[in-house]
Amino acid sequence: MYFDKSGMAGMQIPRFDIDLFSPDIMAAPFDAYRELRDLGPICEVPRYGLYAMGRHADVRQSLIDWEAFSSAHGVALNDTCNRYMTGTAIASDPPQHQRFRSLLARPLAPKRLMEMQARLADLADARVREMVGHAPFDAMAMLARHLPLSVISEMVGLPEEGRQRMMEWAAAGFNAMGASGVAQTDLAMPVMGEMVGYICDANLPERFREGSWAQALWHAVQQDELTTEEAQAILQGYVTPSLDTTIYTLGTILWLLATYQGQWEKLKSNPALITRCINEALRFEGPARGFSRVTTRDMLIGSHSLPAGARVMTVLPAANRDERRYPEPDCFDITRDASDHVGFGAGIHRCVGANLAMMELTVMLQAITRHVRQIEVLSTKRTDSTMLRGFERLDVRLS
Repeated sequence: MYFDKSGMAGMQIPRFDIDLFSPDIMAAPFDAYRELRDLGPICEVPRYGLYAMGRHADVRQSLIDWEAFSSAHGVALNDTCNRYMTGTAIASDPPQHQRFRSLLARPLAPKRLMEMQARLADLADARVREMVGHAPFDAMAMLARHLPLSVISEMVGLPEEGRQRMMEWAAAGFNAMGASGVAQTDLAMPVMGEMVGYICDANLPERFREGSWAQALWHAVQQDELTTEEAQAILQGYVTPSLDTTIYTLGTILWLLATYQGQWEKLKSNPALITRCINEALRFEGPARGFSRVTTRDMLIGSHSLPAGARVMTVLPAANRDERRYPEPDCFDITRDASDHVGFGAGIHRCVGANLAMMELTVMLQAITRHVRQIEVLSTKRTDSTMLRGFERLDVRLS
């Protein structure tokens, strides 16, 4: 855990020289994450001019303590993307953050989600019944993307050409958050620029879908609750993170249940375990590789001195496999209570769409346990995203 420095001299921070963004490590990162944890509660990553932490207790505490670990300078791992996101809900601290978040969360209030649930459940049930007994198919395209693209992109409310580009923009939004010099990060920057230019088009609001989240933001501008720039920043928050994380998580859950047949049999016989299954999947193979914060004061992390102004990457999947917190962390066990995982973050910046994601995943798993006897994975292709882990393609057969 960390403490105010209070004049105490701490030990030198150990160096972590593994490149977390090399293709080999991104494909199989968990040994590297263990080494990060074992080196200490905080490590220097000189390759990228960062620090990194991977132990559950320290990661969780840093996410909760926004006063010591600020998001106001952006949460990406490079300066260019942080300039894009400054002043958005994800890249702000109170009091600005509280105002952003309250407006961002309006369409995600419990009552609004309950109104969506029946439609989501019907769509999930129909799609799963359609795919059972079907020839082998790509589950990412036919199952994982079904609810986000059918419902969520519609509810955001962009015109058709914007809806058609949401997947591309979402992928670029996460890639752009990676470390400078990583190929995917550099390639994503122009696409991010296109998205920002589209959202900032002064003529766009008149084409928002009636009753949509985007139109509600524009009404808030007209009522002087938000400036135009603030509404545009919040709209970026609807466009970028609302699709890929849920899509990758469902694909990963299907892969895990096919891989660990004993766990699938437990879930099939006891669907009451669905919530635990989702949380365990997020702990075991969550999609987000991590985000960053900037320290606002000198402090000790354990016995190591960390200066003010340090950019620290919170390596979420490393924390979620921390043996200091979870017995047998490399075991996928859907009976485990993993509800304190940091896959959604923690504290005031916990993912504002977490409840929506849980609902989408729940209704899809309810349909799968209801209609599917066996999940067979035939072939896979991992995404090369810098900041997300999941499958680009997942060919399956559902019996």
